Amino acid sequence: MLKNKSIHWGVLIIAIIGLMIMYLVQRNIQAFFNSLLSDSYYAFVAARIFRFLINDLLMIAVIYALFKKRKYVVFAFYVQLAGIIFILTPYLIIKSYTSYNGPLLSYLHRLIVNPLLMLLLIPAFLYQEKINQSKS
Repeated sequence: MLKNKSIHWGVLIIAIIGLMIMYLVQRNIQAFFNSLLSDSYYAFVAARIFRFLINDLLMIAVIYALFKKRKYVVFAFYVQLAGIIFILTPYLIIKSYTSYNGPLLSYLHRLIVNPLLMLLLIPAFLYQEKINQSKS
C-alpha cells in the first residue's frame, strides 16, 4: 500500500470526482450500451453491471484513501462480490423474467446504481478503528 499522504488525498479526490461523473453521466451510460448492443435487455444488463462495478470500485478507492489498510480494501472487495451475488443477480433475474415493478425492485435498483453497501462500510470501519484504539 502507498505510504505518501498526498497520494492518498489524490486517490480520494479522484474517486469522489469519479463518483460525481458517474452520477452525471448515468443516462449517457445507458444510451452508450443501447447503441453498442442491439438487444435492449443486454444493453440494460451491461449498463447496470458497469455502473455497479465502477461505483463500487470508486468507493473501494475512497475506503483505501480514508483508512490506508489493506484488510479493509480486501473486505470491501468481498462485500462487492456479495453484492454481485445477492443483489445484482436477483435484480437482473427479476427484471428479465417477471413483470413485477414494486417497491422491492425499486430498493434493489437503488442498491445497484448507488454504492450504498460501500458507504455503509465507512462508519463500520470508523467504529472498528475506535474499538481498536480503545483496546490499545
